[in-house]
Amino acid sequence: MAVKFASHSLNLLAANWFVPHQPVANEQLLGYMAEQCGWRMARKAKIIAKRLGVERRFLSRSFAQPRSQASPTGVDMAKQVLQQCLQQSDLQVEQLGYLLSHTCTPHTQVPPNAAWLADELAYHGAYAELRQACTGFANGLQLASALCAADQAPVAIVGSETGSVYFDLDKQFVDQQQLVNFVQMGDGCGGVIVGPASQPERLIKDIYLGQIGHNKAPGFYLDAGANTVGEGNMARFHHNITQVKETGSQLFELGLEAVLSRGYQLSDFRYILPHQANGHIDKLLSKALNYPKEQIINDAKLFGNLGSAAIWLSFARLLENCPLELGDQVLVLGAEATKYLYGGFVYQH
Repeated sequence: MAVKFASHSLNLLAANWFVPHQPVANEQLLGYMAEQCGWRMARKAKIIAKRLGVERRFLSRSFAQPRSQASPTGVDMAKQVLQQCLQQSDLQVEQLGYLLSHTCTPHTQVPPNAAWLADELAYHGAYAELRQACTGFANGLQLASALCAADQAPVAIVGSETGSVYFDLDKQFVDQQQLVNFVQMGDGCGGVIVGPASQPERLIKDIYLGQIGHNKAPGFYLDAGANTVGEGNMARFHHNITQVKETGSQLFELGLEAVLSRGYQLSDFRYILPHQANGHIDKLLSKALNYPKEQIINDAKLFGNLGSAAIWLSFARLLENCPLELGDQVLVLGAEATKYLYGGFVYQH
């Protein structure tokens, strides 16, 4: 199984995160469900929420009506994140060599979020967007590795999601898959500015990406592309829950295998930061790896599954809140169920 390792390491110049509004606890969320869809549906959602271990999330949508636009938008949140990153790194926006964004819930299909974000930041340089979910960060780093080595200029990478607006509080819309989306997902944004590696501190290295999706049905996808828009229905996320359960853990195993093949041992890492699709990931990984649970980052309990924003948000929070000493290393294990990608990196403080 081929794994792509980026040729060049990067230095982390800044990292930040942003979430909308106030947190929505399970009780509030289930209250909205009961009001709009009845108590039977709310009871089903409560059972799913307990299984997933998500206790609250932050949402861009309003519950004043069954459907809602995003406010703040993914562009609004990305602007907040990158403005903070620019301030933190003491850079001006015109010093960026490239602006990369990634999301599966774009503000518009075209132009991409990156274009709207360039307008908001008064950035006149090159930009691109990856239409990708939970391993968008890893592909962003692959591109940044090459760009920084070639141009010797910093690159901004930002991931955002506003998936809550793809839910209609209507009995005709809600089924088992949509209930999982309703209680599992959150909205938010995270991002970084990286530069060419010139020092051993704040180093992003061993950047990897792999996939095992060949001939597999997607575990998770969003319709309303050219394939389905003619049906005239509201766009919706689809979950192949059984397939994800069977294949999902393999993505973490392959990511770990890839990193350990570079000469690492688990004991080399102060923390492990996995993609967090549920609030039990720390307990599950601790048992599988025989690794201390308190050293596995799990923000999904409080933020839900943030899709393309998940790794950057948790990474920025780790740098803010967790004790790291010079030379400490963090293992980042990304996993995406759309077509079964895995990717990540090692961070050396």
